[in-house]
Amino acid sequence: MGGRSLYTLLYVAATAICVGISVYLSYFGYYSHLQELAGLFAVLLGILLFGTDMLLRRFRLAGRSLVKPLLFFAVVAAFSGASNYNFLYTNFMADDLAERVVTEQFATFRSNLVETRRALQASPAVAEVRQQRQALERALENLRVQVNDPLRPGCGERCRSHVSTIYERLGGPPTELAIPAVDASAERTARWYENFRRAVVQDFENGHIPEGYHRARALIAEIDEQLERYDDPYEALAEARERRGRALVEDRDYAVIGELRNRSQAVERRANALLPAGSEVRHAAITSDLDKLGEIPISLRDGLIERPNSGVTAISLILAVFVDIAPVLFAGVVFSPVAAGAAPAGGAEGRGPSRVATR
Repeated sequence: MGGRSLYTLLYVAATAICVGISVYLSYFGYYSHLQELAGLFAVLLGILLFGTDMLLRRFRLAGRSLVKPLLFFAVVAAFSGASNYNFLYTNFMADDLAERVVTEQFATFRSNLVETRRALQASPAVAEVRQQRQALERALENLRVQVNDPLRPGCGERCRSHVSTIYERLGGPPTELAIPAVDASAERTARWYENFRRAVVQDFENGHIPEGYHRARALIAEIDEQLERYDDPYEALAEARERRGRALVEDRDYAVIGELRNRSQAVERRANALLPAGSEVRHAAITSDLDKLGEIPISLRDGLIERPNSGVTAISLILAVFVDIAPVLFAGVVFSPVAAGAAPAGGAEGRGPSRVATR
């Protein structure tokens, strides 16, 4: 095999390898945008790249201007390079980006729920019932202390005044429980107090608490449950990574972000239905680009504008561009129009080693 044929074979092989790598990167780089069409589009880019590389070789050998094929190559390489960079950068930085976004959105979610819980607890319906409940508990505690007074055992005049105070708060006696006599045993008095307390609390909860309070308390309890459930973003990240397949194809989304968003919106909606006008809560939006992970604008913004890791950005750009531009550089080095048969003005004498040229 002659030297010219060998260089041509090496050029075609190197070009095919570079284009094959570029097609692979473009497929996954465009999958987020094109889904099932990503394969066809990647193959189209590969054909255009390979054809343009061969055209550049031909123009180089013929000594023709390379402006037009280079302009066309630049257009194709722009589409190819963007997807190549997208795939490389996303794979390098996917976990880092996910960690930053998930921890940030967890903090936003928890802040939303804490503020909503505080607003519900301060709402008139809840605050009024809480004050009434505290006053009733104080009255019951005073009664307990009185019936257990060792110097005044049983339920005498002072004990009965506490009972009357409790009845006034309830709007009347909840039940016809007999009050023990002054000389009743301590055991009987204690048993009566427990039954009396149970009846009083039950009557208060059944007849003196509005429906809005129960709904608010149920929502507060749900908020507490969600704050406990979503307290560790790193645990959620670990679970999400176990469920994920290939970052850009099978499962590129972190479902926990969607869960936080939906739960925050549901809590906001239910809370505002209970809060008085003018006291509504406004949750900060739970937004992220993780559901767009693998899209070109996200990779470009994160790598070139936010720049969390300049080294990864540089490596991704270099690799993304190299696989497309390497055949062009190779053709410029290996093939020469002079060696194609056109002798220089000074003749062949004194001419240095020529670069290989084949047609």
